[in-house]
Amino acid sequence: MRKTIKILFLLMILAGASALAGLGIAALWNNIVTPVCGFAAISFWQGVGLFLLGQLLSSGFIIVLFMTFGSLHAIIHSRAHWHRHWHSMTDEQRREFIERRRRDMRHFGFRNHNHTPADDAE
Repeated sequence: MRKTIKILFLLMILAGASALAGLGIAALWNNIVTPVCGFAAISFWQGVGLFLLGQLLSSGFIIVLFMTFGSLHAIIHSRAHWHRHWHSMTDEQRREFIERRRRDMRHFGFRNHNHTPADDAE
């Protein structure tokens, strides 16, 4: 329930920010660009569309919000589970886990700086 509330709150913030920006863009466009350049006036939804297009093209503040507050994945899957899991492991289990991760990452094209040619024989 708590995760659902967090997700809904984040989506409401993003929708609210997009709505405010859409109002601002439509007002500025209609009051400045239309008289100066003679372009047609735009609607609220076109302003929201321009805002979202600008966000996609420039990696704007919406991406910064996700980086600051965490992605939906981080909200859904809390780090507390991994923290408890890691601290309940023995030292040997931790070493095995790290080695397994290094071995698996090599298969995805990531470079392991501790890689030796003997590791390829596995």
